[in-house]
Amino acid sequence: MMTFDDDLETAIAAACEELEMMREELIRLIIREWLEQYGFLAVHELDEGSETEGNV
Repeated sequence: MMTFDDDLETAIAAACEELEMMREELIRLIIREWLEQYGFLAVHELDEGSETEGNV
């Protein structure tokens, strides 16, 4: 398991609780979004039938 500084661990734990995600799942999401934002990974498009379509 990868460990981070105390402030990051606290933020990760709070995000996991709020988003109802497991730690590993949240870290994977954060890395994916960062890589997409900086152009290292193709942007993941939502399917037209996605439940999040139109939600802000």
